[in-house]
Amino acid sequence: MIYERLCLMKDLLADDGSIFVHCDYRVNSYMRLCLDEIFGKENIRNEIIWKYSGGRLGKRYFGRKHDNIYWFSKNDDWQFFPDRVRDEYAEATKERFSNTVRNLRDGKDFGEQSLNPDGKHPEDVFTISIEAPSSNNRTGYPTQKPEPLLEKIILACSNEGDIVADFFCGSGTTVAVAEKTGRKWITSDLGKFSIHTTRKRMINVQRELKKENKSWRAFEILNLGKYERQHYIGVKPQGVTCL
Repeated sequence: MIYERLCLMKDLLADDGSIFVHCDYRVNSYMRLCLDEIFGKENIRNEIIWKYSGGRLGKRYFGRKHDNIYWFSKNDDWQFFPDRVRDEYAEATKERFSNTVRNLRDGKDFGEQSLNPDGKHPEDVFTISIEAPSSNNRTGYPTQKPEPLLEKIILACSNEGDIVADFFCGSGTTVAVAEKTGRKWITSDLGKFSIHTTRKRMINVQRELKKENKSWRAFEILNLGKYERQHYIGVKPQGVTCL
């Protein structure tokens, strides 16, 4: 089912836009083939490894502690702003540069080296913890993503006022971060629980922004058809007329 949806997403994507597709070890090879064919294998920008604590453990295999995020652009003109999401330097690196360091190569002195005060250039391994069960941000949705993960992606590849879309919105993390960072957004999902979870979450985001005297916008919920599974597999629920 993903192939047709990715084709539609490409048609909707801005010429300088990007798509990020998250998956795990069970389908990442199939997903990469679909993306290569639809977007062109020359348009992959990164295979991002999202490394997290928690995750799946087992007695007969290594602990599964990462997922994959494929980043593709629509063409060779894409937005990327690394200075907004620079990574923290390792403590050993900061210690080494606490004294003067000179750039010596092939017997030549290229002068002093120093660290960027904003951090190092971001890398393709994101070490970001999943939401803890005790976190106030937990929504109860099983596939909820942490906000710092989506914030890093959205800040790095879009500007305020741009449109961010998530067509498998789940718990609504993408659009919650988009609203908080001044982006426009549109989202959809097949499940009613997802829609209600996202609606409640966005109302809470509005309340938070209002308390902070920040601008916030109204949003509209549209029912574009019968999205319950019982309808599309042809089961007639009691008391409901299927047209």
